[in-house]
Amino acid sequence: MKWWAIFLLLVLAGLQVRLWSPDGGIAELRKLDQQVTDQRAANDQLKVRNEELYKQVKALRNNDQAIEQYARLHLGMIKPGETFFRFVSDKK
Repeated sequence: MKWWAIFLLLVLAGLQVRLWSPDGGIAELRKLDQQVTDQRAANDQLKVRNEELYKQVKALRNNDQAIEQYARLHLGMIKPGETFFRFVSDKK
């Protein structure tokens, strides 16, 4: 019976060393929890961005004025008969 108690104490001590060691112990658990928190924050930001992009796509599918505005701002569209002015600064 005495040997069993010693054996169980040694097993318990070994498990405690593993628990408190930096390799796979509580420290790594805290590090992984922080990584999960950071990833969730990044996911929330991406969800907001995706919602904005979805709204843009929906507007472009259903609204000709939105298409024209996008083409003017991002693609440089100019209608026939319009005059395009470009202002260049002298600073280099």
